[in-house]
Amino acid sequence: MPRTSKKKNTVVKPAADSSPAKIFSVGIYARLSVDEEKAGEHRTCGQARKNESIETQIEIAKAFVRQREDMRIFDCYTDLGRTGTNFEREGFERMMRDVRVRKIDCIIVKDLSRFGRNHIETGNYIEKIFPFLGVRFIAVTDNFDSMNVSGQDGTLGVNLKNLVNEMYARDIAAKVKSSRREKWEQGSYTGGVPPYGYRAEWIGDKKCLFIEETTSDIVKKIFDLFLSGKNMKEIAVWLYDERIERPSQYHKTGQIYCPQDGELLQWPKATVKMILTNPVYMGCLVQGSTCGKDYMMRDRHDIDSEDWSVKDHTHEPLVSEDVFFQAASRFEKSSVYCNKNGFSKTVPVDEDIFRGILYCGDCGAKMKRVTQVKTFSSKDRVRIYSYNCPQANRIDGQRCVTKSITLSALTGLVREAVRQEFSLSAMRLKDLTEVSNREAETAKKECNSQLAALDRKIEELTKSGSERYLKYRKGELSEGVFLKEKEELGQRRALLQKQRLDATERLRTIEVQTAEKNHFLRALARGRGKAELTAEVLETLIHRIEVYPDHRIKVIFAFKRSDFTGGLQG
Repeated sequence: MPRTSKKKNTVVKPAADSSPAKIFSVGIYARLSVDEEKAGEHRTCGQARKNESIETQIEIAKAFVRQREDMRIFDCYTDLGRTGTNFEREGFERMMRDVRVRKIDCIIVKDLSRFGRNHIETGNYIEKIFPFLGVRFIAVTDNFDSMNVSGQDGTLGVNLKNLVNEMYARDIAAKVKSSRREKWEQGSYTGGVPPYGYRAEWIGDKKCLFIEETTSDIVKKIFDLFLSGKNMKEIAVWLYDERIERPSQYHKTGQIYCPQDGELLQWPKATVKMILTNPVYMGCLVQGSTCGKDYMMRDRHDIDSEDWSVKDHTHEPLVSEDVFFQAASRFEKSSVYCNKNGFSKTVPVDEDIFRGILYCGDCGAKMKRVTQVKTFSSKDRVRIYSYNCPQANRIDGQRCVTKSITLSALTGLVREAVRQEFSLSAMRLKDLTEVSNREAETAKKECNSQLAALDRKIEELTKSGSERYLKYRKGELSEGVFLKEKEELGQRRALLQKQRLDATERLRTIEVQTAEKNHFLRALARGRGKAELTAEVLETLIHRIEVYPDHRIKVIFAFKRSDFTGGLQG
């Protein structure tokens, strides 16, 4: 009788005490950048902006977790006002610290763009870092779950979305920067919180600064105290004694003075200095074209002078230009902020293109250039220049009328004066460039003559050295005399070689300066008002500039209209 197999009758059932499924400890991450938030102001659909809010992102992730039995929320991590083009974010870094200590092993975001907009770094986290750390990554609305991705197609889809997100970041950064630049050109205030002493209001599409009554008096008092001889620490003590809140605290609470039972913090000296050095208080707006962070460029750096602009008289000033640059003069003499020459070591000083031709129209004294360092909220720094009459500070009876003019205002007036002179006179572009070229050829001929003379002298020294050597070999010169004469000839040769190098450099400089002059003349003749003024151009065209009160100048040209014939040609 055949036996019945026991295996056929055996049924395997899971044990009652088998291990439960893995429970994931979830970290929810949400991010919203400033640019997206501002861009949202111009959206026609308010719901679109609402869907990007931090609260909405977190709620979408929480709703996803509620549908899963294998997930528990450990914490939520947020970054408000932080770009997605890099991962240097406080909330993100806190989340990664919890990942490394095994507090969370699953990260959930609303979509891939909330995690990051740099496709290389985002892909590196999703494909390498998170798998290495054993972290599951989920993007809810993109329907992405790292546990369910397999093969090349899934990875390709993620990379494609990340690349699109990065392209969006580039596009929005360019649009925001262009928009801000356009508004600034119209005289609109493009900053965030208005400077202490002002309030910002929208007048149509233009954001304007208006004087704020009480806080503006405090700003004026700070300038008065500084010019009376008080240093920044003493001014900070005065502000504390008056129980005046810091600007940051004032912008938070709206309280100018601290209540008697409130906690008062003393103003930092840096805040006092920021007020004393901010040209906004003399009615100017300063903008550096590289001040705002460009896409993928996060390192702070000093802004070159050609990359920033000063727009004068955009709003009512709190202090006059004279007062502002008197304060600047004090900073120049301070060894705390400047080197022995009176200039900040961190921001190079530009060439003074008006040196030697700028005079006070009243007393005839040469105008003195004063410089002040402007520090942006981004920590970038630029120099602001102005010219003052040095005789205005005299205490005797010879004191001149107080006057000052900013470099930007002076440059604009001079450029316009030159343009008008061209338009009203009979000068032709061809005549001016020919004069410039003739002057250059004369200077080059002198340099070439000097070079030829130096070459002859060097050749004579070489010949003389050879003759001395032959005499030495024949015994006509002792070794001591020969070595002494050889050293003397070497020193003379070194001096001539240096003179030759200097002459060669002058020759090269003449060619460069002539090209710059002709470029300026062509740009001016063609009506391009932004033609760059240089020291060489001014020296060629202008003999003297006189400055009078109320930003009036008199330009005395180095040529006469009768020297030229014909009409202006573009």
